[in-house]
Amino acid sequence: MAAARCLALTLLLATLAVPSSAAAQEFPARPVRFVVPYAAGGSGDVLARLLGNKLSALWGQQVVVDDRPGAGGLIGTEFAARAEPDGYTIYLATDGPLTIAATLYKSVPYDWKQDFAPVSMAAVGCQIMLGSPNLPAHDLKEFIALAQQEPGKLNYASIGIGSAPHLGAEMFMSAARVSLTHVPYRGSSAQAIAALIAGDVAMFVVGTSTAVPHVKAGTVLGFAVTSPRRIDSLPDVPTFAEQGFPSVDNSIWFAVLAPGRTPPAIVRKLHDDIAKVVADPDYQTTLALRGFEAQSSTPEQLAAFLERDYLKFRELITKLGLKIE
Repeated sequence: MAAARCLALTLLLATLAVPSSAAAQEFPARPVRFVVPYAAGGSGDVLARLLGNKLSALWGQQVVVDDRPGAGGLIGTEFAARAEPDGYTIYLATDGPLTIAATLYKSVPYDWKQDFAPVSMAAVGCQIMLGSPNLPAHDLKEFIALAQQEPGKLNYASIGIGSAPHLGAEMFMSAARVSLTHVPYRGSSAQAIAALIAGDVAMFVVGTSTAVPHVKAGTVLGFAVTSPRRIDSLPDVPTFAEQGFPSVDNSIWFAVLAPGRTPPAIVRKLHDDIAKVVADPDYQTTLALRGFEAQSSTPEQLAAFLERDYLKFRELITKLGLKIE
């Protein structure tokens, strides 16, 4: 009798295991939704469409980019967190709604660790500190000297409190020991760039994918990049590190997550196929033109990276005393 019960249990467990592995082998059998928590036309949207098109070619299924902007990325992120954990909704992650929001906001409608399953990194980049062409300063050293002459007189743009441009500027001010006045533009980086060109603000820290065309056109000044080495698209712009500020290292990254409780076999399938895309020379070249480096990671490596990013920003945000209700 005991042997019969043991055999029945073994058969039951084997039967339960089949749907997961079979689903992974068949995945995807229909279109996949790719949630982006920002507006169309931005770096995240562009990257998601590039990655989505490459995955569509691999899968023979459409990848539908679903831009859901609002509340600093929280709206789209909550939507992805609540989606069915079957692999048919994936999410383009970056620091703002996840590793920053967890400390910045008094309350967030999801748990970034529990409600998401890390899949893979997709791209990494850096930020660049831009200066207004109307300033009597033409490089980082001259800008710092100008800021030190009259603390608080110069101002800087961001796209909102706690945004990557805001925290990047705060990192710089802390390292250089200067004080500037914060002017947030809630609309987009385009508004901040326009204000910089017009001379309404003196400085703006933003991703290279946004800044490169303007620096090349000469409409803004490129003072320093946050990467460990100079970037190919702006070889004449020095790094913060080579100018004596190695702690200003705020990178930009985009990763793919799935809703929490997505079956491990599906997560592995997603990871393996994203890794194939990242190894595609066309994907790499297209990202490089926008100042990004194609990069993949295992789910475990991504989980460890997210934890480090969270701790880094928790320390900075706590030090600055920032909190959004």
